[in-house]
Amino acid sequence: MSSPLKRSLPRRLTTSFAVMLVFLTSIHFILLANGFRQYSRFFIDSGNAHLVSSLKEQLERDASLLSGALAARLDIPLYHLDLSEIGAHLQQIRSNRNLDYVYLFSPDGTLLHDGSETIPDFNRPLAELVPLTPADHLQLLWKNERLHVLQPVDTAEHTAGHLALAINFASALDGLAIHNAQFQATASAKEQQMLSQMILVTLLPLLLTLWIVYRFSHHLFKPLQQLADKSRRFGEGDRSVHFNMAQQDEIGQLGHALEQMRCSLEQSHRHTHQLAYLDSLTQLPNRHWFQQSLDSLLQQAQQHDRRLGVLFIDLDHFKEVNDTAGHEMGDLLLFEAAARLRNLLLELDLSDPNSEDVLLARLGGDEFVILYPGLERGEQAAELARHIATTLDEPFLIDGRYFSISSSIGITVYPDDGVTSSAILKHADIAMYAAKQSGRNQYAFFSPRMNQQLQQRIEVLQGVHTALEQGQFYLDYQPILDLADGRIRGAEALLRWQHPERGLIPPGQFIPTIEDSDLIGPVTEWVARQAVQDLLLLQQQQPGFAVSINISGAALHQKTTRDFLIKLKQSQRVPDNGLHVELTETSMMRHLDDCRQTLQQWKETGINIWVDDFGTGYSSLSYLHQLPIDGLKIDRSFVRELKPGSNSSLVATIMTLADMMQLKVVTEGIETRDQRDCITRLGPCFGQGFGLYRPMSLAALQALLEREPSAPDDTPTRPQP
Repeated sequence: MSSPLKRSLPRRLTTSFAVMLVFLTSIHFILLANGFRQYSRFFIDSGNAHLVSSLKEQLERDASLLSGALAARLDIPLYHLDLSEIGAHLQQIRSNRNLDYVYLFSPDGTLLHDGSETIPDFNRPLAELVPLTPADHLQLLWKNERLHVLQPVDTAEHTAGHLALAINFASALDGLAIHNAQFQATASAKEQQMLSQMILVTLLPLLLTLWIVYRFSHHLFKPLQQLADKSRRFGEGDRSVHFNMAQQDEIGQLGHALEQMRCSLEQSHRHTHQLAYLDSLTQLPNRHWFQQSLDSLLQQAQQHDRRLGVLFIDLDHFKEVNDTAGHEMGDLLLFEAAARLRNLLLELDLSDPNSEDVLLARLGGDEFVILYPGLERGEQAAELARHIATTLDEPFLIDGRYFSISSSIGITVYPDDGVTSSAILKHADIAMYAAKQSGRNQYAFFSPRMNQQLQQRIEVLQGVHTALEQGQFYLDYQPILDLADGRIRGAEALLRWQHPERGLIPPGQFIPTIEDSDLIGPVTEWVARQAVQDLLLLQQQQPGFAVSINISGAALHQKTTRDFLIKLKQSQRVPDNGLHVELTETSMMRHLDDCRQTLQQWKETGINIWVDDFGTGYSSLSYLHQLPIDGLKIDRSFVRELKPGSNSSLVATIMTLADMMQLKVVTEGIETRDQRDCITRLGPCFGQGFGLYRPMSLAALQALLEREPSAPDDTPTRPQP
């Protein structure tokens, strides 16, 4: 242990001054000045070193935390190669003014996205853009004032890509340099002050001088010692340190400047913590914070041999809210949905506001997740899922408008469905997709067969891109007959997929998947373009021939689909009433006001509107008056049981209703001669079904029309379906 003399600078100065008085006053002043200067530089350099080291360590931790959080957000979008969601995450992080760049690379080191709104150069290698080499762990590199970060993005326990960031910390380091210069200037001024005062007291008696020097130096150096000690403690991580000083001189000003710098660093740290752990929209814990809580709760469940439930929640039809009402309204709906879920957990006593465990989080988009610690029975998770569905089923009143959504919920249980957090969360996501595929607005427990179903879904979505590029899609046409004279008046376009390896893929295996994805828009546009091209050829053979295409609910509520059909009809100069669109009752009734506007614009352009599968949805007479509808297609379920002597009152009622409202009728699913005869006796209408004609290629339809006899000149032409 060092002696008090060595630990106290005022004592060393007093002793040195007494010795130098004995020998030579001049030598005394030189040595005293040198000792004081070394002391000042020591404390300045020491404090500055601690501050620089602390600042860089803090900035590295914040950068690591930020890159880890962003990588965690990107794992599922990167797994699904969802570039739109990847771009949204990167654009959000690029808004940080200190961020020089952000890149997402594939496992082989090629650029996937740079967060810009323009399409990046996908062939640019990682080595050209980032001064780091890919590895399976986080890498940090300082270059001047920039911190370069290379973070692996792991998904399904393997590296799916690399996230690269460059953060410019020039302002923070420049601020530290300025404060250091002020510190040095203040110390230099104090040094001159010290020497001047020491010269004045040399004339006093030696003992009195020594006592005065000791007391004065102790008082003078105490503020500097305090600042240096605080700088050291702050550098060691003590966040309770404050640099404000009671005095108003240069030392006080310096302390105030250091306190401002400390507050700025703390604010930056809190902001980074919020970006890393809290969802900025709903103020719920985000994926990164949730992942930490899930890992902690899994460890507790393993130690105490308990079960843990995970409920993965996805809002049904949320995309339609964004498409019809705008993203601002969608954000408000997400905020309200998060508030309802938070209140529900409090009402059910499943959440403790004072607990640090995260039980509710927003993973991104319209996806939420809830943890159920201490689960005893699977029925408890099912009961919670039913409460969630009931809560979210209630209409949302936002800015004077009502919005109705539902929820699809996937449920997994530890340790039944997995023992790691990644497996548990992945299986909950898979179960949620299974619930959505089963019709939405329901919940589903995970089962191993869902893995295979998800893989099939991914293969379909990946294959659709290739099918569009390589021309694997084609259209078949099922003729629509006038049952009064047996002539073909039109045809319904049916999408087919001829896979080069799997052969002809049944529509039921890929169309529902497309309708539930972002690919519904491009596929609908392809069908419309091809159908219009074929329609123009068919009308050369039979003027007035009509072709109908099916528009799904997801595509109906997209503004791009509406505008595309209008431009296509006008640019290709399709005759009025030649192109028909078929829509289900359910898709039209959802967001009726927006649907009415879309259908009215199509109608004004000369496109006919048909209600497909009439009688199986809402079957409300009011919408038949509200919407510009040209005709009804009676669902095959009403035709299936028709035979001589059977009760056909329901079909007759629909046909009478259509006649009163001046709507045309097509009866679907005619399989037998008896069914055709029954329908013909009910009144004039059109028919479609395997009992009349099966779907056929364009060439076969052209040949069929070629063989069909022309109508006599005196025969009035029936309205086209």
